[in-house]
Amino acid sequence: MTHDELMDLAERILTEEDDEVLSGLMEQFDRNVPHPEGSSLFFYPEGWNARNGGLAGYAPTAEEVVDTCLAYRPICL
Repeated sequence: MTHDELMDLAERILTEEDDEVLSGLMEQFDRNVPHPEGSSLFFYPEGWNARNGGLAGYAPTAEEVVDTCLAYRPICL
């Protein structure tokens, strides 16, 4: 998927209200980005741990999530 296609998909994820449709969109997003947390980043910050704080201030844009996912590079040992 191109960056623009991922942006369109991300916008749909952020606005979708039907849980079944949302699940399918998130699966599609995860198949097309290298980040292991992928679509979870729409709802939780990268590496989020409930013991470290709340989510009240977390509201990423579609562009922030897409850019974070595309910038991810796995550690090669």
